Amino acid sequence: MSKSQGVTRLAALALLVLGTVAPAGATYCGAASYRICAAPVVQTVDVVAMAPRYETVMKTVYETVYEVQPTTVMQTRYRTAYRTEQYQVQRPIVETVEQERRYTVMKPVYETAEHERRYTVMKPVIETQQRERRYTVMKPVYETAEHERRYTVMKPVIETQQRERRYTVMKPVYETAEHERRYTVMKPVIETSTVQRTYRVLRPVVTQRQVVEECGAYETQLEVVPGPIVQRRVPVAVASCDPCEEPRGLLGGLLHHKKRAFATVAVQCPPRTVARRVFVSKPVVRTVSETKYVAETRVQEIPVQTCRYVAEERVERIPVTTCRYVAEERVEPYQVQTCRYVAEERVERIPVTTCRYVAEERVEPYQVQTCRYVAEERVERIPVTTCRYVAEERVERVPVQQVRYVTETAERQVPVTVREEVPVTVQRCVPRVVARPVPVTVCSMVPVAVPTCLTCP
Repeated sequence: MSKSQGVTRLAALALLVLGTVAPAGATYCGAASYRICAAPVVQTVDVVAMAPRYETVMKTVYETVYEVQPTTVMQTRYRTAYRTEQYQVQRPIVETVEQERRYTVMKPVYETAEHERRYTVMKPVIETQQRERRYTVMKPVYETAEHERRYTVMKPVIETQQRERRYTVMKPVYETAEHERRYTVMKPVIETSTVQRTYRVLRPVVTQRQVVEECGAYETQLEVVPGPIVQRRVPVAVASCDPCEEPRGLLGGLLHHKKRAFATVAVQCPPRTVARRVFVSKPVVRTVSETKYVAETRVQEIPVQTCRYVAEERVERIPVTTCRYVAEERVEPYQVQTCRYVAEERVERIPVTTCRYVAEERVEPYQVQTCRYVAEERVERIPVTTCRYVAEERVERVPVQQVRYVTETAERQVPVTVREEVPVTVQRCVPRVVARPVPVTVCSMVPVAVPTCLTCP
């Protein structure tokens, strides 16, 4: 009701505004103009209009709801039961018989022949020249003296003792007794027929190719390296030039001596010989045999035996061996080694060498080697191995298994399907109609008086 009253008030307010604005429009003749209009005549007339009115009412609505209810029904189920059934089985007995089989194999035979290979090498020719070099060296003089050093070591002493270990073993004792067993066997009647079988074999094919191998080796070459040049001080005798210092008398001549001076000279150390390992290449070409296998299809005649069986009763004496264990005591000797250490004093004589240097002038002849290469032809004999295959027949004893069957009675469980009716509780949905009130907005048209201005010219 409040919503319909609000709408009615809004409509009345709109009409009031329109009525107020209408005379102003009429005064200006409905538009802006600079002309002088005649005075209008305004007349108010009430007009009846239809206005909407909204009301909220309660309406009953019916709905269908579903309820879950437990229900017990009978359900058919099938279960599997087992019953015992006796049946006849044929138990196979395998017997092994040896047969001869002849076959051919390809036996390889290797033959070795030597081939010559000529090649040229550069042979070094060394020429030696003798030269002399003078130098001064400090010659070492060694003096050796022996000193004693006493020390104590722990010397191990090993002692061996014999001991015994007793243990008990269970010795098996076997006893054999014979029992009779009657059984029925199916005696085979064998018929032989021939069947062709296709099989694949690998035939060897030998090819040869050449391979270059490196057969070089390391050689030792001697090289003379000159020694380094060092600066050393050498004493030089200098004569006096002062006449006042000449010796006078016999005593003065004995006490007079020359002045000593030192000069720095360059001295070269002795050369040293260095051994250098140099790799000398030596390629060798040899022939390598390769064997490839090519698949071939062959046909073989195979005898096939078919067997039918005839029942025959037999008596078999079976030896039954029983085993029982008897306790037996044994003695095992063994050795135990113990080690103890004993202190022992020892005396060691240690040589102590002292060195002093004495100046000595030497003349050293040395050799200067020059090397030139001369071409030389050489011949090398290379062994070449070839392989050929020779057919060889062989005999092989092949074990062949023959099967005979024995009839026996056995029991087995056979599955049987059984039908049962079992009560089962299920959930079902049951429909039910429910009434509930729902607010609904209803619109209706109501007559309303609206004032309207009529303008006359």
